[in-house]
Amino acid sequence: MGYLVLTRKYRPQNFDEVLGQPHVTKTLMSALAKGRVGHSYLFSGPRGVGKTSVARILAKAVNCKKGIAENPCNECENCIAITNCNSVDVMEIDGASNRGIDEIRALREGVSYSPVQSAFKVYIIDEVHMLTKEAFNALLKTLEEPPSHVIFIFATTEPQKVPKTVLSRCQRFDFRILSNKEIFDKLKELIKLEKIKATDEALSLISSRAEGAIRDAEGMLEQLISYSEGEITGDDVRDVFGFIGNKLYLELFNGIKSSEGEEIIRCVEEIAVKGYDLREFTSGWLKFLRSLLLCKLGIEDITSTVSRDALVKISEDVSTEFITAVLNLSVDLEKDIRLIPYSPVYLELAMLRMSKIPALRDINTLIKNISNETLLKENPQEEKKERKPENDKLVIKAPENAQELWNAIITKVNGSTGKNFLKAFLKDAEPVSFEDNILRIKVPSTHKKHLDEDIHFLRGALKETTGEDIDIEIITYQQKIEPKLSDNSMVTKVKEIFNAEEFI
Repeated sequence: MGYLVLTRKYRPQNFDEVLGQPHVTKTLMSALAKGRVGHSYLFSGPRGVGKTSVARILAKAVNCKKGIAENPCNECENCIAITNCNSVDVMEIDGASNRGIDEIRALREGVSYSPVQSAFKVYIIDEVHMLTKEAFNALLKTLEEPPSHVIFIFATTEPQKVPKTVLSRCQRFDFRILSNKEIFDKLKELIKLEKIKATDEALSLISSRAEGAIRDAEGMLEQLISYSEGEITGDDVRDVFGFIGNKLYLELFNGIKSSEGEEIIRCVEEIAVKGYDLREFTSGWLKFLRSLLLCKLGIEDITSTVSRDALVKISEDVSTEFITAVLNLSVDLEKDIRLIPYSPVYLELAMLRMSKIPALRDINTLIKNISNETLLKENPQEEKKERKPENDKLVIKAPENAQELWNAIITKVNGSTGKNFLKAFLKDAEPVSFEDNILRIKVPSTHKKHLDEDIHFLRGALKETTGEDIDIEIITYQQKIEPKLSDNSMVTKVKEIFNAEEFI
């Protein structure tokens, strides 16, 4: 046999070798040990996590010459034939290219024939969700009452596209994505078997990039073995797969927290000059911010590729709220960047917007400062006395202070989803005063009914904004009615001369 790539060379050959799916393998092994073999199975889950591999192992386990057991022997004629993909009784079908009703009809005809050299005929249909509606319908009767010598194993990455009539006839097993640590440990094992040197940083970067798929990780390692001369390093991984270094993320975050526009522009230009993919950048940026937030919270992030000391140093003079705010805006950036093929300008704008977060002041601090300034103006001697809040109530009498609070509330409401009518009515509302924990606003009389219906929403916004239980009092006024054009004598005369009509 010629050269085998890592994904084929180290493909699991029994249930014990399957990585990260104990809930699946344990159930199947227990069923096999009890002789409870089903006639149809559905393996669902993300790509590259072992669905097809487990299907082959199951096919070997039921057809092993030594009898049905928890694990195949991998030594008998049937096991070796299935491993080498040349068993006449185990057929792997690609659902994407054999998706029509004619292919399924041919399959149904073949089902009626007994296996040649095995106990069961096993049909493994990969990406089964690609079958047409007619093909699924043609398969239903066979699935409901299959011959005793036939087993169907379906694999799919999108189980929601499989008809419920098919799902109800299968034993379903949901495969999960693998953790970075599981992939890292597996790669460590592979480089020892292959007698290859690779740094932990390189393996950690590969594990992160694989996004839970061991097959992708093994494919990347294969590529790096061909690229690297000697030991595989983190720089090799970055060069081959276009990883953006953590140094750039650290510099960019420093620019944001210091509100240094020039530094932010420089970092974005570096991304553009080096030709980094913006989607790749935002994905790495979100992971960096997550590691930074966990570090600030004192939680160890085993998946982080950033130095712990670097994270501690950069997070010393920023708050958890600030990092959360940057992360929140970055999530929105990640959503928007998918719709933009390539736009460094948009990235610059988003990063500059994040740099303005330090200028935003907490509303409670703002109200407290304004309250203190007002009291000092009214009574200069008050500064020398120790003041105690009466009943813990916040008192702000000046109209302009009410306006400050109102502006913050408008921002809060406008930033929420839905409530479009409420947002429209609030445009005509004006703050009057803020006293004894009561915010008084005036609105046109026509708006009062609508605002009364959503008064609880406004109170909730006040609670979230100030942390206080503040009531709202609505004062109404009559809007001035603009005179109609028809009330103007000149317009009336023009209408009479030209026999015209007025449209408004």
